[in-house]
Amino acid sequence: MNQELLVNETVSALVRVMPSGAVQPTSFIWRDRTRYVDTIGRQWEERVAGQTLRCYMVQAVDGNTFELRWNPDGNQWTLHRAWLRAAVA
Repeated sequence: MNQELLVNETVSALVRVMPSGAVQPTSFIWRDRTRYVDTIGRQWEERVAGQTLRCYMVQAVDGNTFELRWNPDGNQWTLHRAWLRAAVA
């Protein structure tokens, strides 16, 4: 079972800029651990506090799912939510 967490923490991200100019996250650092993006799912834009944020639903190679938000005006990445798999004993 996955545990959903509301995170809202700034993260450092590495991205790939596609020939079309689209930005895609490839990895990010959250709580001193690098999370490598395996797949990018849904992408959308949201207006928050007067700013347009680009949102990405990504799955990391460890199977955990994350919602990343990118503010292109300040080039700031935020981990908004995380769905973490239960640790197997």
